[in-house]
Amino acid sequence: MKGTLEERFWAKVDKKGPEECWEWTGAKLRDGYGRIREGGQYGRPVLAHRVSWELAKDPIPKGMCVLHRCDNPACVNPAHLFLGTISDNAQDMVNKGRSTRGERVITSKLTEQGVHEIRQMLGARILQSVIAKKYVVTHMTISKINTGATWGWLKEDGNDE
Repeated sequence: MKGTLEERFWAKVDKKGPEECWEWTGAKLRDGYGRIREGGQYGRPVLAHRVSWELAKDPIPKGMCVLHRCDNPACVNPAHLFLGTISDNAQDMVNKGRSTRGERVITSKLTEQGVHEIRQMLGARILQSVIAKKYVVTHMTISKINTGATWGWLKEDGNDE
């Protein structure tokens, strides 16, 4: 399709009401984010929600991310988008339960419940080597849980970040 980036962009948006998600109908990445080429067929590919932000608002400052309030990667409704740092983006992902950490990591040997139990055992002054043997992990894993280097986001009271 020929035309300006703006013309090509809006031709691939299923625009609904102002409060609803506007779905990207063009090419998408595996994770659901829309993609369009800046200069046409041979142009540099860019993320559709970033183009939406720039068309509707302002240029994106260097190093900033465009985040979704709606948590819908295919949404390009500018009202659902906001700017944030890389750190904001990572925290937003955690807040929305999309991060891969803790027991969601496929190789994890521990569960959140197990970590809570380990912390109780550490509080009871049980040796780290004894705890490690019980949970079939290394002494270093228990040490890192103890210092908060791993599983630090998991709060003592079970109300996680």
